Amino acid sequence: MPKHLIGFEQMPSRRDVLGFGSVTLALLAGCTSGSPFGGDTQQSPSGTEPAETTTPTSAPHVQVGSVSVAPSLVSMNSPDSIGTYGDRDKQFVIARIEMDEQTKRDREAVSVATDGETYDSTPVRDVVRHRSLWGVDSSADQSIDDFVLFRVPKPLDAESATIQWSNGEHRLNDEQVSRLNRPPTTFEVREFSAPDTVTSGTESTLTLTVENVGSADGTFVAGLNRSGPQTAYMPTTAISIEVDAGATATWTHSYTPPVVSRDGDISFQFVMNWRDGDERASVGLEPNE
Repeated sequence: MPKHLIGFEQMPSRRDVLGFGSVTLALLAGCTSGSPFGGDTQQSPSGTEPAETTTPTSAPHVQVGSVSVAPSLVSMNSPDSIGTYGDRDKQFVIARIEMDEQTKRDREAVSVATDGETYDSTPVRDVVRHRSLWGVDSSADQSIDDFVLFRVPKPLDAESATIQWSNGEHRLNDEQVSRLNRPPTTFEVREFSAPDTVTSGTESTLTLTVENVGSADGTFVAGLNRSGPQTAYMPTTAISIEVDAGATATWTHSYTPPVVSRDGDISFQFVMNWRDGDERASVGLEPNE
């Protein structure tokens, strides 16, 4: 199964995205020709025939909902598993933006502006293999059609950052800009374990402990998958753990396997794909008497 690099860094409110107010940005789709005196027509140069008039069109509207910052993206890396995508020296601004059909066709008009630099939007399909993202607004998958993506340098090295669109804008808050200004860091997995055996139908807890061995605060991100029982392979959740430089952090995941009654070697396995490879934890199942 393919392995991919990079983790996913999200802003709280999440679901873990920081709270963002919705902003409605009105874009002018066109203007109306008219005389300088307020009439609806203009005279042709000869003064004998009226020029064509332009019918006003309604300005499209954009509603900016949540915005998050990610050093990489979590998405499907095979038909039945999730992994991570992105380069270590890049990161993403991900905006959930509601647009009408006309504006969707012109997503390139949206950009992120910083101190003297502008970064155009990036089609999500150019970064990930499938039409979904995990860990944005939810631990489960979301359609890429719901988001506009911007790929920017890591660190950004900027005092401010604004999503701009025609005559409107949405300013990122100070905490988001601070995260964008963080350089890449390095993580080591200290524990990835689950009980050796559990009784079917009872809860099993997976434990993940990560150490940030770099010099900058960062977010460890990975895709968690499960193999068995009663399924060959399937995505479970996106993992996102904020870890300060030099510190460790622990994350747990609880899962109740289905009830099984037959004897024999019955088990399931958690598989975590992250920047530096994968981790596996197997759990044996005992029939529920």
